[in-house]
Parts: sequence; C-alpha cells; structure tokens
Amino acid sequence: MASIPSMAKRKRMPRIGMTGAILVMIVILIVLLGALDILPPLFRAAPVAKQTETPTPSVAVTTVASATFTRTAPPTQTPSPMPTATATQTATPSPSPTPTATKKPMPFVMRGTPQALPHTLFHPGVACEDYLFIGGQVWDLQDSPLTGLVVHLGGSYGGASVDMDAETGESRIYGPSGYEFALTNKQITEDQLFIELRNADGEPLSESTFLLISPECDSNLIIVNYKQVR
Repeated sequence: MASIPSMAKRKRMPRIGMTGAILVMIVILIVLLGALDILPPLFRAAPVAKQTETPTPSVAVTTVASATFTRTAPPTQTPSPMPTATATQTATPSPSPTPTATKKPMPFVMRGTPQALPHTLFHPGVACEDYLFIGGQVWDLQDSPLTGLVVHLGGSYGGASVDMDAETGESRIYGPSGYEFALTNKQITEDQLFIELRNADGEPLSESTFLLISPECDSNLIIVNYKQVR
C-alpha cells in the first residue's frame, strides 16, 4: 500500500544574520552598562524629581501662667465699744420775733388808670408847645366831690426837679373837685414824675404813682382821678 505524502512541513527556525547578531550584542551591552551605572547620558532615563516635603510651620504655644491666689484670712473685727449715752440738751426757747406792724391800706386809690388826651379838650386856645397839663378830680365814699385836699406832683421833668401842690376844687373845668398842674411842655418822653394825694397837713392819703409823659401833642393832658375807699 503506497503511503500518502503529508502536506505538513516542519517549521524552520529563522536564521539570524550578521545584522541581527550585532543588534543582540548592542542590547546586551546596554543592559550591562545600565547595571553598572556607566551608561552614557543619551541612554539614561530622566531622573525623577523628588518632592521635597514642605515643613509644616510649627505653632508656638504660649503658656499662660496660672495665677496663684493666696487665701487671706479675713481681718479680725474688734468689737466696737458701746456708745455712751450723752445727756440730751434741752432746747432753749428763742424769743418770739416782734410782729411787724402791717401797713394799713391808703384811704384813697386811683380811679382807673392815668389817661393821656389832647389838651385842647380843656384848653383849646393854648399851643401844644406851651404847656403840659396834669389834672383830675377826687370823690369821697359816696362819690361826692371832695374839696380841700392836696394833690402833690414831684420828681423830675427833663432833668429839672419838680415839687408842686394843687388843691382840689380850684380848677373846676375838670369838675367841682378839680385840680390842675401846668408845666412848660418840653415835648419829651419822661417817666420820673410822680403824683399822690395828701391831706391839708401834708400826710399822704394815697400811694405814689409815676406818670408816663409823651412828647406827642395829642397826649399832653394827663387825667388822674382819685376815689376814697375807707
């Protein structure tokens, strides 16, 4: 029986030529030189940079000195001596003050307030610059005209001293108990003239009242009236 020829062939190992042998030798040489650390720089692996650890900053710890408290014994209290009873002084009664005599109210008061009017009401023919007039009337408790009393005008007018008296009942142009003063009109503002009512002996019967004098011609007649109240 004839044998059947096999199609399978033995695989041959490839031949290494001269070039391959040289390459193998170079590789071996490189490995040896690398092991001996004499490999030229061209074939050395780049050195790996080592990471330098940054030192962690140390935190300074401040030590607080603890205060030492010394317990001091409380001071010994010395008992205070009992207070000695002192004799009570008897208050000496002070002399009672002498009562001051109460000022009695005046028997006459001014009726209303002084009025400033044009002088032409009673003296139509007199020029304004000639005179300053002050006049009025006085009544008793029954509102009857009271004559025989003295009206005093004092103080100063325009720097000149004034000391004049007029009797009630003499100037009847103001009424049955009328009186009047006539001063040279200086046509100035003045507040230093005062007026008061007196009896025949010169004793005051009313409070003194200062008058306000105006320089205006329609105010150069001052009317002052009095009324008895007790």
